[in-house]
Amino acid sequence: MFAVIDCGTTMTRIYLVNDQKEIVASGRKKVGVRDTSITGSRDKLRNGVTELFFEILREHQIPADQVAFAIASGMITSEVGLIEIPHLVAPAGLPELSDGILEVADQSVLPLGRPVYFIRGVRNRYPEPVRAQNLRQVDFMRGEEVQCIGIMNQYSLPYPCNLVALSSHTKIMYINEARQIEASATTISGQFYEAMVSSTNIGKSIVPVEGEEAGGYGYEELIEIAADCVRHAGLGRTMLMPRFLQVLMKTNSSERQIFVDAAIAADDLKAFHEMRSQGYHSDFYLLYGHESRCRMYTCMLKKEFGRQLEIKSVHSKEDLDRMTVDGSIAVALERIQRGKSLERMM
Repeated sequence: MFAVIDCGTTMTRIYLVNDQKEIVASGRKKVGVRDTSITGSRDKLRNGVTELFFEILREHQIPADQVAFAIASGMITSEVGLIEIPHLVAPAGLPELSDGILEVADQSVLPLGRPVYFIRGVRNRYPEPVRAQNLRQVDFMRGEEVQCIGIMNQYSLPYPCNLVALSSHTKIMYINEARQIEASATTISGQFYEAMVSSTNIGKSIVPVEGEEAGGYGYEELIEIAADCVRHAGLGRTMLMPRFLQVLMKTNSSERQIFVDAAIAADDLKAFHEMRSQGYHSDFYLLYGHESRCRMYTCMLKKEFGRQLEIKSVHSKEDLDRMTVDGSIAVALERIQRGKSLERMM
């Protein structure tokens, strides 16, 4: 048995996997690299990941000696993670990711009492030395590269294609004909939404109000209104408009929620245009994340780029969990099959 650690910006998930590649236990804790950024110390992240690992063992009554090792990916390998490991340079696929695995047995990095195998992230290829004038070509990922491998192993896809993660960020990843990650573009939309609703008065406009009447707006109508506002008034002014909708017009919280979500998605469309303008073009998209976001981005992408787009979405918790687990296993197995150093892992 082994552990798969998926450490993100705000959340860490750990899965225990048996030799048949089945998830036998899992858990999550609201701890991530944002805690390191806020506190200036790795202690909260290190302690949180360690506590989660042993909590899962206790909860499921799994003896610690049954877990031989851990495979870790995500922001845990960033400068605000537990150990900073340089990105691989795109294009990168399964062989490159497997060759880039770093084994760490130092318990001061992560005191799990067993070795941890860290998977590197991937960054775009761009001119070096890179300067601010090249910023639009710059992007990187930590964690999504493993999900990409898991998706490619689970689903029959046309290549080239686009994979789109809808989580704390929106990340568009272009997969080339050789099944390699060729480039990506990322926005901070998920975190922007969280900060806006929790730290501004806009959050009050999407809280349900008893007895509130709907304005009678349709789903696609609200999407088009929000997109038009972003297009002509900018995102900053558009984000004030839910207050207008609530105070000065007849709408309910559900309609205002759709407006807010659509406005953020409309701004994200610029990143989709950016990828296409840089030559990363495919009319196939696989979206993965929350079901409501997948639905909205499907609608908006077809409006923006045409009905000829083929768009699939993955949003069930089980399928999303399997992406990281299957991708991590695939990277480790590839290393073994290439005669590298992980023979004792499986």
